[in-house]
Amino acid sequence: MKIPTKITAIRQETPTVKSFKLGLGSREFSFLPGQWLDCYAKVDGGMEVAGYSITSSPATEGAIEIAVKQVGDNAVTRFLHEEARVGDRLTVDGGHGDFYFRREMGDSLVLIAGGIGVTPLMSILRHVDGAEPGVRAILVYSARNPQEFVFRKELDEMAARSESIRCVFTMTRPTGEPWDGHVGRIDAGLLGESHIDLDALFFVCGPPPMGPDMVELLGGLGVPAYRVRYEQWW
Repeated sequence: MKIPTKITAIRQETPTVKSFKLGLGSREFSFLPGQWLDCYAKVDGGMEVAGYSITSSPATEGAIEIAVKQVGDNAVTRFLHEEARVGDRLTVDGGHGDFYFRREMGDSLVLIAGGIGVTPLMSILRHVDGAEPGVRAILVYSARNPQEFVFRKELDEMAARSESIRCVFTMTRPTGEPWDGHVGRIDAGLLGESHIDLDALFFVCGPPPMGPDMVELLGGLGVPAYRVRYEQWW
């Protein structure tokens, strides 16, 4: 069912990513952490649509959040980055997809993100942090350079205050600037150094072919494919 929303906040998260808080008013919007929505916007006199992962927790009332990277030529993405202002109205429909977490699925999670693929995993982490104290989670997150880690400050704060959440960052394209994290792509060595739980439920999201590559890599570490869920965005 399509639901009207109003943009109540816009934040520049990185040089290429903006986050948007969408007020629901008294309306309800049901989704599971990790799912995505269709976002409809009026652009150049016509109604356009694009799909974006939800970054907020289902436990948050009155609003939902998305984070959008400025990439490609989608009309809605272009509108959100170039024209959208607080107070503008958007219509959403969701949640969609089978990439999600429910408490009964397990109590140990390994979340593996590449670039903007962190967005659905952020919804899962926020939900675990705010509503599922019995769940342990580690995020292993790669980005090109330090400026492109979306939600870095919040993730650091979350890990600092929680005994059950850890975050590991790795930069894939060193720039020469100061950096206190790992360098290189996510591989078996980094996962080993991060002391991940190989009996956990794995969620992977990033550019293709990251999902299939991680299924193969994790399989080599003894993780069966049925415990690895992945989603990828073009």
